[in-house]
Amino acid sequence: MHITQRSALRAATALACLAFGQQACAQSNLSFTGVIDTYAGSLQRSGEAARTNVVNSSGMTTSWWGFKGVEDLGGGLQAQFNLTGFFRPDNGGAGRYDSDTLFARDANVGLAGGFGRISIGRDLAPNFVPSIVLNPFGGSFAFAPLLVHTQASAGAYPGQKWAPTTAGDTGWSNEIMYVTPNLNGLTASLFYQFGEQAGNTGKNNAGANAMYSHGPLTLGAYVQRIAVNNPLDAVTGDSKVFSFTPYNVATGAVYKLAAARRQTTWFVGGAYDFKLLKLFGTWQTADNSLPDGLDRDQHSLKSDTAQLGASAPLGSGVAMLSWGRTAIRAGGDFGGPGWRSSVRRNTVSLGYDYLLSKRTDVYSVVMRDKISDQDGGTSVGAGIRHKF
Repeated sequence: MHITQRSALRAATALACLAFGQQACAQSNLSFTGVIDTYAGSLQRSGEAARTNVVNSSGMTTSWWGFKGVEDLGGGLQAQFNLTGFFRPDNGGAGRYDSDTLFARDANVGLAGGFGRISIGRDLAPNFVPSIVLNPFGGSFAFAPLLVHTQASAGAYPGQKWAPTTAGDTGWSNEIMYVTPNLNGLTASLFYQFGEQAGNTGKNNAGANAMYSHGPLTLGAYVQRIAVNNPLDAVTGDSKVFSFTPYNVATGAVYKLAAARRQTTWFVGGAYDFKLLKLFGTWQTADNSLPDGLDRDQHSLKSDTAQLGASAPLGSGVAMLSWGRTAIRAGGDFGGPGWRSSVRRNTVSLGYDYLLSKRTDVYSVVMRDKISDQDGGTSVGAGIRHKF
């Protein structure tokens, strides 16, 4: 017997109505939803020793599934909940990686109304919405240059693997989040994550973002201060939120610079849709605070990332182009000539997303990546994405 997705959902809803009563069902809305995204490709980011041929998850969107619910409380007030988690369809694994939590995407409950929305639990980080809206590859952590630099641990240079320059993840646990109502195209959000560590009240995350949309123009910005890693942080005392290893190009020696314990990031960006061409641009800077001691007294650690991009309708799909450049700089004297105290990374991606329907698309991407003093790497991928 063949059971469609919609008929299965109707059956589940009917059972819920029998259990909780028709009046509750009339006032509530429960949905099962998600995205499954898988691609095949060949990957080699700059600094990686060899090429890897893969079938991987999440080429354009991180695959996820879950439940969302809304209850009408009357007078324009709603109760809302979200329970959604990531998964890896290439191997059936739960989470983005083995140690990810079950509902790492969302696990929150809250109220919404004319005042806006407030939620408690695990929800978005300030960086997420501005970053994915203001680059042409959206939420592609595999191929969007902006996200490859700031959110992904891929690529390497002497002394360490590339560390994402935006700390704290794209979602925060133990969070209170407030979103304003839409005010003539402007929406602002406030975020606060409790570190939940006895005697260390300063170990928390806080931030804000704002998005403005009017006609063809979209603008966005965020600021966040990070002291807590996500989705879980069991470290007693201050956590390591970002690391960088200066190295000597002549001798191969490395300097073990202490990892930052705090990070403050500022981001601004915009997009303008000319119909035949949509342009994107973003810039962000991060100031990393080193722990008390010799390194803090003698050194500083900062990073900047710029991104430019464009998309254009082409046939039944969209062509996408994006370039990103990141500079990581450690200030101070590292003891003589030959020391590389700054690293630059340039990445460009070209892709095409073909729409088979409103819910299903196929895509292909080629990405070229180059980190200072390392051989460049080229990655290609082609995949399919389905929204349910």
